[in-house]
Amino acid sequence: MIKLLNAGFTRLRKNKLFWLLTIFSIGLALFMIYTQFSDMKKYKEVIEVEQLMLNYSTVIGIVIAIFTSLFLGVEYSDGAIRNKISIGHKRINIYLSNLIIVTITSLFSYFLFLGMVVSIGIPLFGGITISLSKLLMLLGCIFVTVIAYSSIFTFIAMIISNKTITAIVTIMLAFGMMFYSLMAFDRLSQPEYIDTMIMKDGVQEIINTKNNHYLEGEKRKLIQLSIDIIPAGQMFQIAGRTVPNLSVLPLYSLGVIVAFTVTGMASFKKKELK
Repeated sequence: MIKLLNAGFTRLRKNKLFWLLTIFSIGLALFMIYTQFSDMKKYKEVIEVEQLMLNYSTVIGIVIAIFTSLFLGVEYSDGAIRNKISIGHKRINIYLSNLIIVTITSLFSYFLFLGMVVSIGIPLFGGITISLSKLLMLLGCIFVTVIAYSSIFTFIAMIISNKTITAIVTIMLAFGMMFYSLMAFDRLSQPEYIDTMIMKDGVQEIINTKNNHYLEGEKRKLIQLSIDIIPAGQMFQIAGRTVPNLSVLPLYSLGVIVAFTVTGMASFKKKELK
């Protein structure tokens, strides 16, 4: 395992995709800081540094999908996996080493973003406005969810031999989770009652009526559960700081990590290599 990790990190340091990911994380942080600083100067807005720290989480799933599919996709195309097995490495160790490398790289990307926001954002916008314990809890949930993303996309990359198909599946899945979570979040955000304007005796009146788009009962619980489990759903709730079940999100992420990792290792162990 140690030899696999050493080889993987050596390859990572020489990989152009890794350095593009690094540049993207720094560039995104600088772009967010610049746009928020411009708004603060122009509109006298109060900028919360902690919100900047959470914003990257909404798109990091797509970033991890692209990196994982391209970085691990070549493992099959260049014969690296077959070579590792032929020299005596166990398949489980190969799978876990790739998962560890993807996870550490994904977390590094987010830590790099946080470092830029904290070092530049706090001097510009002031200190954090929420309690440190609450911020650490939100960031902790993000870190666990990043690992969940990594386990999902590593699973796909290790069971699909074709790099192109791997890229298509992972990126489409990342966007699919994001769009579903946005739609579900929008439905759950609908108010139970809305003001409606009617005409009565030639006079306009505003009455409070039941919102037909409001979800209730078991359907509401089911959709809430779905975005609590889906990594993208967790990220949007955390970034919006509207998480009704914050304390259980890491447990759902842990379930995703275990399910995809165990299934992935079992599938890769039986996979026939051409």
